Amino acid sequence: MNTHPDTPLLAGVDIGSTHCKVLLTDLTGNVVARAQRGTPRAPDGHTHPAGELVDAALDALRTCVRRAGRAPAAVGLTGMAEAGALLAPDGGTLTPVLAWSDPGPAPHADRLRTAYGSLALHARTGVVPSAKVPLAKWCALVSEHPDLPSRAAAWAGAADLVAHTLTGSLGTDATFAQRTLAWSPHTGSWDPGLLAEAGLTEDHMPPVRPPGHPVGRVTAGAAAATGLTAGSPVVVAGHDHLVGAWAAGVRTTGQVADSMGTAEAVLTVTSEVPDPAAAARQGMSYGRHVDGTHWIVLAGMRSSGALIEWFCDRFMGLPATRGTERYEAFARLVAAAPQGPTGLLLAPYPGGRACPEPAPDARCDLLGMGPRHGLADLARALLEGAAHHVRWMTDAQAALTARPPASVTLLGGPTRQHTWTAVKAAVSPWPVRLCQEPEAPALGAAAWSGAALGHDPAALRSTVTELVPDPDTARAYRAEHRHRFLPYVTRPAEPSAGADLPETAPRPPETDDRRSPRGDRP
Repeated sequence: MNTHPDTPLLAGVDIGSTHCKVLLTDLTGNVVARAQRGTPRAPDGHTHPAGELVDAALDALRTCVRRAGRAPAAVGLTGMAEAGALLAPDGGTLTPVLAWSDPGPAPHADRLRTAYGSLALHARTGVVPSAKVPLAKWCALVSEHPDLPSRAAAWAGAADLVAHTLTGSLGTDATFAQRTLAWSPHTGSWDPGLLAEAGLTEDHMPPVRPPGHPVGRVTAGAAAATGLTAGSPVVVAGHDHLVGAWAAGVRTTGQVADSMGTAEAVLTVTSEVPDPAAAARQGMSYGRHVDGTHWIVLAGMRSSGALIEWFCDRFMGLPATRGTERYEAFARLVAAAPQGPTGLLLAPYPGGRACPEPAPDARCDLLGMGPRHGLADLARALLEGAAHHVRWMTDAQAALTARPPASVTLLGGPTRQHTWTAVKAAVSPWPVRLCQEPEAPALGAAAWSGAALGHDPAALRSTVTELVPDPDTARAYRAEHRHRFLPYVTRPAEPSAGADLPETAPRPPETDDRRSPRGDRP
């Protein structure tokens, strides 16, 4: 879309697990250019080469500037929360970018849980101890290299690294800091006692900037390399799921975002701190929203878009090198399946379930496969299983906050899979909305960069439309959720082989389905 040449442009950069995505937008949210690059990953899958990751993000940014024909007035950055690297005093990296998905630090998370108590740590930090938290990663690094704290200058998250390259300055946002297990969302400060577990101090941590405050300004060298204007402010906007939710309009109490990506997150906005013990028991985190005022409850599903990646690799013979071609082929495949429930029941937990009712040993079970089912049905069952689990996470958050969702907004790249969003709308008993901007986190980062120029970030948001499912399809999917999915995933551990689905099973409080397919109460 064309904009007046005098209208300022804002850049949003999203460093994701699979892709680095960049867009340029005007102050109302009209996107004028976009580009993406694959996020580099080492062969072991547990790290990202730091230099290559930064180069990928900056190359996409440079492409956007070229396509727009002019530079943005400010740059905002978002991305995956728990990934980062330790920096040397000269600004170089001492480690690669440690991927959030690396299971290696699990023993160190277990040690922290034993030393402090899982509930106590959760109440202190808002985070459930796990292998992905940076504190566990730091402990793992120091156990192998005891001199690392004396050689390290600072920790930098993935978005912080790109900001550092552009500005020469280091800084981050509270929504990133609160994912480390070493930050208090209550006091807004680093926790010296927890940092000491890894031999680190507050001096090793990046300064945490208030929402919309720049980390620094584009240097002359970075401007020459990217086409940006020297002196433009660079803002680290925060955690991608939260920043994307903000762009989609999920900003006030009772609103829910379903942020879809390689991993999937459901977050509910609240005005008060949730009960830490209840959140911990359900495997959920809590912390501040990107505005620094509201609170959020966060539930994660690590294998969401990753299920599609796996299916394309193993069942369709379409590796990641085939790019968007494989997503289009998957979309055609699921569209070929009959509409409505497949009759298959898929528990979407290839690597365990984080929440609700955490079950580390849960697996990707499939029940009900018969002669009439084919590859298209199996592909659609993946989407159904993920949709059922997201509804369960949302129900659990509603019970935790004692408030049913006012609406649930879907956002993220996988929303391009229209069959998936249709299934989600059919499974869900609340109003379900679709954010039309597939790169909502990048749009949200751009919005918060505008705050550094005095522009109201709330003025920039994506168009959102409501999804209205077919009434009969909605009734069928909601019956499946109540009578098949929930009884199976909440069954007692280690059922006998070949056992039938239980007639009844304990399950968390859920939202009343006795309403119209639009989700309105009768």
